[in-house]
Amino acid sequence: MQVLQHIDPSVVAALQQLCAAYWYCADETSDGVGELFCEDGVLTLGSLVLTGRAAIEEFFREREASMRATGRTTRHLGCNFQAIAVRNRCATLRSVAIVHSGTGELPLPATAPAGIVDFSDECVQDASGRWRFANRFARTVFTGAGAPSFAS
Repeated sequence: MQVLQHIDPSVVAALQQLCAAYWYCADETSDGVGELFCEDGVLTLGSLVLTGRAAIEEFFREREASMRATGRTTRHLGCNFQAIAVRNRCATLRSVAIVHSGTGELPLPATAPAGIVDFSDECVQDASGRWRFANRFARTVFTGAGAPSFAS
């Protein structure tokens, strides 16, 4: 596997924006999360496997409602983003997410991360040029206080 290859910077930027939009949905609002995935897209978060937009949207809506009810706040910091391969309107990505969580009024005290997770993504570009997740797979590497039960 070639560690570094030339990929059109505009494609890399579009894929980074897709990932950033996902993290915004995870931390701020579930609105629009389904549009980030193909109709039959798969999201695997540790032991939790969600198949299809409807299941992904439902999970995010329930998560957002629970967080609002309990006063929980999260911030997912996506980093080490790398587009590994892009060809034939398909892209393979990898990245790392560092997750912080807390409960209560802002500002919350800074603590150790609730988790550090490796992401592997398969994305496809539709006819309009929009990129979506076909398969988003998370593998928890480190877990800490505040991590959800499905993370392990």
